[in-house]
Amino acid sequence: MTRPLTALVLTPSLGGDFFGSLIPGLAREIVAADGRLIVVETRQEHSPRDEAGEPGDFSIPVAWAEVDGLISITTAAGADHLARAHAAGKPVVLLSSTQMGDLEAPVVRPDNRHGIIAAVEHLVEHGHTRIGFVGNLAQRDIRDRFDAYREALGAQGLPADPELVFATPSNGEVGGTVAAPQVLAAPRRPTALVVGTDRNAIGLMSALADEGVRVPHDIAVVAFDNIAAGTFTSPALSSVDPRFDEVGALAGRLLLAQIQGEQVPATAVTPESAILMARESCGCDPDAQRRGEAGTDLAAEDQPRLRRRALRGALERELLTGDSEADGLATAAIDAIVNDAITLINLGDDATTAQIKAFTASLQAVTSRPDTLRGVMDAMRDYAQHAGTWVAPATAGASPVSARIAAVLWKAQASAFLRQAEQTDVAIVEQYAVDAGLLDTGGADPRDLSWLAGTSVKAGALALWDDGPSSGLLTIVGDYDGEGDGLGLTGLGTQSDRFPPEELIARASTAAREVCVVVPVSTREQDWGLLAVVVEIDPTAVRDTHQHWAALLCAALESQRRQEEVRRSALFDSLTGLPNRQLFIEHLDKAIALHARNGTPYSVLFLDLDGFKLINDSLGHQMGDRVLKRVAAELSRTCRAADTAARFGGDEFVVLLADTDADSAMEAASRVQAALDTVPVFDGHEVITRASIGIASSENGYESADAVLRDADAAMYRAKSEEPGTVAYFDAPMHDNAVRRAELAKDVLRALQEGEFEVHYQPIVNLSTGLTDRFEALVRWNHPDRGLIEPGEFLADIEETSLIIELGHWVLEEVCRQLVEWVPQVANVSINVSDKEFWSQNLLTRVLSTLERYDLPPELLTLEITEGVLMRRPEMALLIMRRLHDAGLKLHIDDFGTGYSSLETLHRFPLEAFKIDRSFIQTLTSAEESSELISSLVKLAKALGLSVVAAGVETEAQLSLLQELGCATGQGFLFMPAVTGERAGQLLGRSLHESDLV
Repeated sequence: MTRPLTALVLTPSLGGDFFGSLIPGLAREIVAADGRLIVVETRQEHSPRDEAGEPGDFSIPVAWAEVDGLISITTAAGADHLARAHAAGKPVVLLSSTQMGDLEAPVVRPDNRHGIIAAVEHLVEHGHTRIGFVGNLAQRDIRDRFDAYREALGAQGLPADPELVFATPSNGEVGGTVAAPQVLAAPRRPTALVVGTDRNAIGLMSALADEGVRVPHDIAVVAFDNIAAGTFTSPALSSVDPRFDEVGALAGRLLLAQIQGEQVPATAVTPESAILMARESCGCDPDAQRRGEAGTDLAAEDQPRLRRRALRGALERELLTGDSEADGLATAAIDAIVNDAITLINLGDDATTAQIKAFTASLQAVTSRPDTLRGVMDAMRDYAQHAGTWVAPATAGASPVSARIAAVLWKAQASAFLRQAEQTDVAIVEQYAVDAGLLDTGGADPRDLSWLAGTSVKAGALALWDDGPSSGLLTIVGDYDGEGDGLGLTGLGTQSDRFPPEELIARASTAAREVCVVVPVSTREQDWGLLAVVVEIDPTAVRDTHQHWAALLCAALESQRRQEEVRRSALFDSLTGLPNRQLFIEHLDKAIALHARNGTPYSVLFLDLDGFKLINDSLGHQMGDRVLKRVAAELSRTCRAADTAARFGGDEFVVLLADTDADSAMEAASRVQAALDTVPVFDGHEVITRASIGIASSENGYESADAVLRDADAAMYRAKSEEPGTVAYFDAPMHDNAVRRAELAKDVLRALQEGEFEVHYQPIVNLSTGLTDRFEALVRWNHPDRGLIEPGEFLADIEETSLIIELGHWVLEEVCRQLVEWVPQVANVSINVSDKEFWSQNLLTRVLSTLERYDLPPELLTLEITEGVLMRRPEMALLIMRRLHDAGLKLHIDDFGTGYSSLETLHRFPLEAFKIDRSFIQTLTSAEESSELISSLVKLAKALGLSVVAAGVETEAQLSLLQELGCATGQGFLFMPAVTGERAGQLLGRSLHESDLV
């Protein structure tokens, strides 16, 4: 099917009197040729307004493949974009714009010249010779009006005085307010002003009135645009009516001519349609109001035809759409109203009140717009003046027909303004609902366009860029159909030159003045895509509603993006992009449920890289990260789409194999090992990666994800201990061990409930003096059957359960209770923080609230965290450590030298000390190679401003060497094992050197 003729209109805006008049006139011509419009609002809400006079940077070829020609209004697009369209075979017409470089295109401009000349001539007729100009000279149309002002002055033999030119920063009321002080400060104040726009004039007149200047008595004012608001100023504003709808219509005719193959000169064209509407601000008597034709001299016999045309024009600009069927009915109504109006005018005082009311009722039946009613009243007054009936004297006791008609029309106009105000209230409520819908981050997806429900939008579609505007590729992510039939566009891919799609464009009814409007959805920082909506052209709109929607949509999409980032960071590993533990467990839970429901098997591979610490230590953490990314990539490549590969932290990876039994899991593990056996080269280094793998399968009848991971982990450790780089199944002995650990967990819970745990304190000693004022808190289990149990016998078995957190809370509480008894003799007590406890969300809150409850300062407490905990998620660990440190807590690294940390770790983390692991102290001898490591660690600590604690000091020889090497503090059996709180209190102030204890 052949598509209809389609014209593309690029405009900075749809709101306001100027654009609101241009586009309906343009649409009327295109629709009359059986065509339709696509309108692109090119100015984003964050961009400067078109009043600045600079062409916009819009560069997207929206709908180029769907249109036959293009019209660019004012600063909607720059020369490069329009030249590309022209080169693509699209005829181009510029409307109220500057001719651009080598672009061969006709330019249609408003009749700025004749209207301004008529305004200056009119002011001269009032006796003014010092006439000034006020306007925004940055804009082309205003400069044209200024040129016409100077031309008219010259024709009248008057000088164009530069001191009587007052520039405004914009075309609105504020611009006129800014100009007022300049006018008042002029050395020779003008007696009359020609103002570039009505809104400038309204702001100017208000500011002058505030300063006691009377218009027109002190300064007469004539403006340009003839907007409805000017009628209601005091005094009523005299203005040039440029008939912007005729300007738009002319642009439409020129574009149609080019589309049909006619040669249209690339010159500026102006319709001579401007009319001066003289009211009160120029000094005219409102009852002797006249209409000045823009530079035309008409024969007397042409006057009635012209007045009738003006009367028809006041109605046609609103009621005619270009649609032949709809316009046929509208034309009949216009003819009837015009005939009735002329009948009333000709009857003069013989017109009855009933006739006037009947006429007004007919008029209100076809229009409710205040500006149209005002235009009819102005045209009737002008027609009557020339017919000689407007100011005819009234018979005794009756008002002249002019006054009666004016009174009724003013009442109708006031009623129309009231309805317009009510419609504005409705629009505000509608906008509030849209704002709420888009800004509600917890509500519906903004992309589905459900927030358009309740608006005047008939249909819509949102398309987002696949890879930025330069790609030209879009995906429609949401559509809206106000009629409920559905568009079926969501998910479709398209190109910018084919957006909006035909299904959406076709929804616009030309008879109902509907067009498809496209708005870029972008900010200065991010270009999201394009929003297209089918709406009715509203010439009375003053707000850029669709641009506002686009701005809100940007905010909603950005909020959604950030929420997705937060969600992804919570579910995916930031280094490799693989799912993390939380997401993996979600998938594993589903696999367990599926197996319970229908027997679908699953298996889990638990991988630990062999020798990864050596890679980190020898080649650095950046190289280690590259290795981890490579492993993740190989796992992703090896796994099927139904499988889930995840990273749990460090060098631990886990794979969930869907619909896979134990035998097939072994085959999958072999494929993984084969993939990892390839030797990649990073920066010239051959890096060998092998993995020990443990397998747990659904054959074991698991009921929880924790149990599956526990067993797969156990199998992996058995593989690593027997022969690194091999694979092991979770078998019966391992199962027995897991059962033992589960029983132990139950026993630990009972022990917590019955108070069987104790805290013992091992002194941390000054190696020089032997004195102590610090302790490390160590938990002991006073078992009713087995006696005192060391932590090594039970902590490892519960460290992956929530019991480790509960036990940690109990230790914290007990230490704080003991500190209250010891203060101020004890300077500090260290508490070991488990992996699970460190990553719990309420660690800091729990510690601070406990200290506060016992009225203890934070510096009395040290938290000891192992290297392995910190290296699980270094960046997140750094944030947690900073919060703990900022709260006043002291932080130590425990068992330093056994994990993945390095000089970088010590430098970045907010630490006070690190504890050298006992394994290094046990091997300490007088040999140079044995003491060199300890000496280096002590020097490193001093360089970083950290303290060093030697753990596991058991002999006098070790003590002597540590003293020689400069190690200041230590702990171990040489001084004292961990003892009860009561016994620890007795050690305060005593030397714990062996010779002193004898």
